[in-house]
Amino acid sequence: MEQETLVVDGFVFPSYKEAQIALKEKKNIEVIKGNTPLEDENVCFELYSKLIERDMFKTVIGYHFLHELRQRLITEFGYEEESLKTIILPIKMEYDKVNRISLLESKLERMTVVQNRLKIAIAAMAFMVVAMFVIAAVNPNAKYINAEHKVSDKYSAWQEELEQREQAVKDREAELNIDSEK
Repeated sequence: MEQETLVVDGFVFPSYKEAQIALKEKKNIEVIKGNTPLEDENVCFELYSKLIERDMFKTVIGYHFLHELRQRLITEFGYEEESLKTIILPIKMEYDKVNRISLLESKLERMTVVQNRLKIAIAAMAFMVVAMFVIAAVNPNAKYINAEHKVSDKYSAWQEELEQREQAVKDREAELNIDSEK
């Protein structure tokens, strides 16, 4: 979008859409000026009143025209400011909507950056967990981690073997005692 397309009657508009609205208003104002005898006090007053009642304008181009009509009524035709309807600007103009959209877009961009950082952090943590399992499996010192279980298993095997030998010795003694009694 070129900068010239945003300029209407010396005003630069923040969006192409608002510039197009202003261009329509400018054309309508030219038609009004061409078809309306603004030198007539009553016609000028009626036009000013109806334009304000109908809320015809949405951009600074239209509000500028209303201000020109108001100034003509005051200076040329002697109207008091209090007797004329005031020009009420809208609470939110079109560019406010554009600003809100751009604000939301910037928030979305920040959230996307945060989301990407979180994905990287999650991937790094997952890599660290996998690395810890690999280190635990490959580490030569991992044998000492379960040393207590290995020692107790070894002693229980020795105890079992000793009990079997002791039983064998008792059986042999019993056998010898039986033979000696005969």
